[in-house]
Amino acid sequence: MTDTEFLAAFEDTSLPRYEWTHTAHVRMAFLYLSRLPYAEAEASIVAGIRRFNAAKGNATGYHHTVTVAFARLVAARLDGSDWPAFQAANPDLFSIQKHYSPEVIKSDKARAEFVEPDLETLP
Repeated sequence: MTDTEFLAAFEDTSLPRYEWTHTAHVRMAFLYLSRLPYAEAEASIVAGIRRFNAAKGNATGYHHTVTVAFARLVAARLDGSDWPAFQAANPDLFSIQKHYSPEVIKSDKARAEFVEPDLETLP
């Protein structure tokens, strides 16, 4: 699926639920951040995930800290490459463990609002 097809399927919520993986989340963030100023991209990411989850009956799946943290990490690493090259060059973007302890990232507060990392700062 091309980037345009992927983003369209995400936006219109036709992307199958089983394809909504962590990699798909990072790809979506990469695409918005590559195309929009940061604040607009972050707003699109947040609204898009909430809309997608609601359409798929996942009322409790959204996690604000994870969403914003990954948006910041992706934005800091944008280098003009395409998605396959970006993904290959940034394998550590597929884990949040070096930034957050399990206690912090699993907290209700982190799910509802952005919480700064307790292990390693974000860009």
